[in-house]
Amino acid sequence: MDDNELDKLFGEASAAAKEPSEEGSSDSDASEKEAGADIFVIKQYEEGRDGEEDEPDDDQAEEASDSDESDEEVTEEDEAEESEVSEDGAEDGEEPEEDEAPKKAPAQRPVPKKRPPQKRPLSEVIPLSRRGITAIALAAAIIAIVLLILFLPAFRVRNAHVEGNVVMTDQQVLRELKLEYNAHLMGGVSGNILDIIRLDYGKTEERIKRENPYIEDIRVSVKLPSTVDVQIKERMKVCYIRTPDGYAALDREGIVLELTSFDAKKSVRPVICGLNVTYAELGKPVRISNMNDYKKAIIVLGAILAADNASIGDTYSMFENTMEVRILPSGYMFLTVYSPQNKLIQIKFDSLDKISDKTAWLLYAFNSDALDAPKTKGFLDMTGDDPTLREY
Repeated sequence: MDDNELDKLFGEASAAAKEPSEEGSSDSDASEKEAGADIFVIKQYEEGRDGEEDEPDDDQAEEASDSDESDEEVTEEDEAEESEVSEDGAEDGEEPEEDEAPKKAPAQRPVPKKRPPQKRPLSEVIPLSRRGITAIALAAAIIAIVLLILFLPAFRVRNAHVEGNVVMTDQQVLRELKLEYNAHLMGGVSGNILDIIRLDYGKTEERIKRENPYIEDIRVSVKLPSTVDVQIKERMKVCYIRTPDGYAALDREGIVLELTSFDAKKSVRPVICGLNVTYAELGKPVRISNMNDYKKAIIVLGAILAADNASIGDTYSMFENTMEVRILPSGYMFLTVYSPQNKLIQIKFDSLDKISDKTAWLLYAFNSDALDAPKTKGFLDMTGDDPTLREY
């Protein structure tokens, strides 16, 4: 082989080597341009035995063209979105953030379906022991008893017996006890659970005695069916005393039973005069500076009342016709009494000795009209052994 043939041979080989290099450089330039426009083109090269580049098939060329077009469309849309985001960020004064890679959503576990609640027997829900059964039975018994007490007619007032009342009527007493006809027997029961079970009216009795000074004591007992027995001990009004505002009615112990004002049309009797009253409150003991004088007057009035009760067959009551008992600082006592003929007579006592005998003789003298015969004005002096009628 001569030099010409060798030059010819090596010249063709160098030309072939230059052609792919030029194509590679052109391809690199094209790829750089496509990278700036975000377009990526995939080319396939196959080298043959002769080192020449084969042309792509028709199908591959079509797919490459389609992919190029789709890539171009996607790239244009991405550029439009990026331009919008950049404009919004420029308006808000914020820099556009780089696109983050989409995160895959975590896989959701399947939720197990809830089973419908199954009905269980009561013995499983509430384990019943002997104590539990006993407690349920006891509660049921208590509820039954309460219902019977509330609704049975035997616990309604049908019969009421009131004894010992003089000032208050039977209806007033039952009204105070909240035991009017057809009322429930437990209407006046108060106190603890034992008082309620026993139908004890202890608290109500205390309230009545506190609110009504005439009632000194009261006892209430319930008898089934529908019967109430009431026992009352009343205080007895024995006199009146003068107060700054009027009169106060007192019993033997000096408990204030009434407080009344002055009334010219209404007279009260008997009145104890000559006392210095310092305090008088309804239902409370009166306060008197000379309490001994009050006790003397009460003894005299008690003796008069005893004489009336001992008299048989006489209609005249000396106690009801006694107008005044006056206690003087000297110790003398003057009694002012109306006779059966409505004549006003004064009687003088010096002490309480034999006061019961003296008042009994005085009542006999009134019933026999012995004190109405004299027409002279005077008083009956009973300070000595023999009563004497003296003129003023």
